[in-house]
Amino acid sequence: MKGRIDHIGLWTWGGRVYNWQRYLDHMRASGMDTVVLWHGRVPADAREMKAYAAAQGIRVLWGFNWSWNSPVCLDSAEDARHWTDTVLGILRDEYAPLDPDGICFQVGGTEFGGKCRRDCPVCAKAARDGVGPLFLKFAGAIIAAVRREFPDLYLSAGVHLGGVHRSFEALRSLDASVNIMWEDLPGPQRHIESPFAYDWDDPDAALTPQTVEMVEAMCALRGPQEDVAFVVKGFPCRWGGDDPMLLEEFDLEALAAVYQSTWDKANVYCETHLPEALTVFRAIANAPARRKTVVLLVEHGLWELRREYAAVLVAEALRDPFREPDEIIAATRDRMSKAPA
Repeated sequence: MKGRIDHIGLWTWGGRVYNWQRYLDHMRASGMDTVVLWHGRVPADAREMKAYAAAQGIRVLWGFNWSWNSPVCLDSAEDARHWTDTVLGILRDEYAPLDPDGICFQVGGTEFGGKCRRDCPVCAKAARDGVGPLFLKFAGAIIAAVRREFPDLYLSAGVHLGGVHRSFEALRSLDASVNIMWEDLPGPQRHIESPFAYDWDDPDAALTPQTVEMVEAMCALRGPQEDVAFVVKGFPCRWGGDDPMLLEEFDLEALAAVYQSTWDKANVYCETHLPEALTVFRAIANAPARRKTVVLLVEHGLWELRREYAAVLVAEALRDPFREPDEIIAATRDRMSKAPA
């Protein structure tokens, strides 16, 4: 809907969630309604967790591997058949019984520039020219098979723009019912999460007109029917975590202390760069796409222990990006002062 962002939430490795009840409580208190949880396989407590999320008004997109980080060739019909069979088997046996809100998937190639691990000349060329057409060919075959068996299943395709940006318009032909979840927006000299740096290695990175133009183009890629999502990075993270979501008590205070210095930087950085962030968020909100989602990549953010200011600030800004920075900061501090119900 023009003038607003429809869904706001978090993306995380499910195995880095140490108490999913408090995690979801803190999401609700921060005005979030979507969580993407990435796992190797469905966790044992998934059904209970999904029910609790639904009671909080939060939809769960289950993330699992459709060949991401695997030795796959996107030009190989054999690989496409193998992954189609694999995906359908996991959906039938593990996800379909959950009546899932949706599935978020990634395929190999987009994150790593399109070069497959078999030194295929077609994929090597795609690494130079953009992997968009190969993504469409490989993922499209799996999506078509899933659609035949699960026609109403909500699908979100995670795509790293770093691999496809030279040919991202090829995704114009992707099934319009499939959400595209974009990562790695292009910035000066390298791919950064504009307006936020990723690991604080480029604190002076500036928002460029080209980045805003790219965001607008992605929001309109498939016309008014576009279902688009963006992953905002630049928050403390730790890769990995396919383990089941846990309710056992860890020493979360000690764990949080490891990351606190990074959160301290994030808290300052996100407030300082809020005006640039609003430029991007307003472009998303104003887009005529039928559905717009923004999730924050908070991997191992200890969200169940406490809500960090930087993430709550960005979520508050997304809720209504047409306010002035001072108003958003005041609203964030007011929200932070209230304990989750």
